[in-house]
Amino acid sequence: MTDQPLHEQDDSPATTAPSVGQDSGSESHQVAEKDRIPIGEKSAYAMGVVSDHFAQFGIQQFLLPFFNVVMGLSPAKVSLAMGFARLWDAINDPAVGSISDHWKSRYGRRRPFIFVGAILTGIVFPLIWLVPGGWSEGQMFAWLTVALIIYYTSYSLLSVPYESLGMELTQDYVEKTKLFTFRTYLMRIFDMGIWAMLPLATWIAALLADQQMALDAVQLAGEALEKQKEKLTEENLARTIPWVAVGAGVMIMISGVLPAFFCKERFAEVAQKQKGENPFKTVWSLLRNPPFMIVMGSIALYLLGLSSNAVLGFYVNTYYIEGGDVKSGAFLGLYHSLVGLIFGILGAFIIEILSKRIDKKPLIMGCVVVLFLSAASWWITYLPGRPYLTLVSRPFLTLAETGYWVLILSMRADVADWDELKNGRRREGMIAALGNWMIKLSITLATVIGGVMLQYFVGFDADLGGDQSPETLSLLRGTYIFTQMGTMVIVFFVLALYPLSRAKMAKVREELDARHAALEAEGGAEDEPGTA
Repeated sequence: MTDQPLHEQDDSPATTAPSVGQDSGSESHQVAEKDRIPIGEKSAYAMGVVSDHFAQFGIQQFLLPFFNVVMGLSPAKVSLAMGFARLWDAINDPAVGSISDHWKSRYGRRRPFIFVGAILTGIVFPLIWLVPGGWSEGQMFAWLTVALIIYYTSYSLLSVPYESLGMELTQDYVEKTKLFTFRTYLMRIFDMGIWAMLPLATWIAALLADQQMALDAVQLAGEALEKQKEKLTEENLARTIPWVAVGAGVMIMISGVLPAFFCKERFAEVAQKQKGENPFKTVWSLLRNPPFMIVMGSIALYLLGLSSNAVLGFYVNTYYIEGGDVKSGAFLGLYHSLVGLIFGILGAFIIEILSKRIDKKPLIMGCVVVLFLSAASWWITYLPGRPYLTLVSRPFLTLAETGYWVLILSMRADVADWDELKNGRRREGMIAALGNWMIKLSITLATVIGGVMLQYFVGFDADLGGDQSPETLSLLRGTYIFTQMGTMVIVFFVLALYPLSRAKMAKVREELDARHAALEAEGGAEDEPGTA
């Protein structure tokens, strides 16, 4: 490291990346009192991710099972509706981020938006599934498209300021990891509610089917009886999913408002003294910021694989493993989540310990290697009629997955500090907005690609139920596995370019502290980069 100011040094990966495993004084690190986040504030912030996940992944739980399997809308049209909503996000997310960055109020820049966004998102979520019966495919497609655009507008008001808030709760390199580790503990516990949504809806639908068959005195036996029950269960999902969605909406509202009430915005005063910036200029500068693009590109690629599997996973569990039994397929997904709960909490604990000894970059790359190997093991653990064998790789997958998320979000917070040093302003809102849009684009592409592959490449036909051809089932499993393996390889090489280390972030912190002190003493607008 030279004596040149840090923001003027070359930040190319080739010149700044630390050697693998390199660390400096991590064991002796002490978090300063001003950087320590109180447990109550950590808890309130962590509960915000419960709202965010119910809003984001609740859609994935229901979208294709409801609109394709239950309502009969083709996977391609479901995916196209989602695609239109994501195109709107290309405008909506940066607008919310820019407005939030420059918002001036007695309640701060983030908290008013989080409060309003949580309420609106919780209200709109159940409305998506209230499709009137007897509608044509065109009418259902129009309903879904408009509903998703309204929904994601509300969700942006919640998610962009919430993720921005997490980047400004502390500047300490280690405390950032502790914050997102703590968030992961609560996230893993409450995520069970998300993965239980579809099994709960199918269980209630199956109970209703039993009652209907008893009332109608159905005189069937054996396979015919089972097929009749499966048919009635699918039909009843049109009634049970909207009711379960109401519960999800309530959870989105309750957990979402907690960060608005109990979290403190550390840089609100500093940010309100800075001059405004053209949002297009901000977007352009972030797209030319290597650490930002590496971190967010990694997340987007990771979610491309994960979300593609979320689209295909229901079909793999239900039709490849369970032979078309919708209820058993949904519950197999729940069993995976139960294992994920246990090992997710354990994984967060292990990562917090390891992060004190190993720097973030080599540690997260190790997590990606484990994710790749776990996906490869599915060739021998995903077999028809053997649902519990699929759980063998789940502990390793969850340990690595948890480590990835704890570390990548901590790295994103580092990028926000690095960006302030390079550009002279706090821009967490635009960082979160542009990052969220990249994430949503990735999830949308996964939904579109998954739906198109399911219909045109795999050749899945919902009308055939459990009678899919052997070729279709083989393609379904192969697509599921190769998608995950391929994206993990790309993510590994992207992360290899990440340039920020513990030592480099210590220098960033030193220069930012000096800049903030000078700003507070002068009481004026923040200096432009290079003048501190």
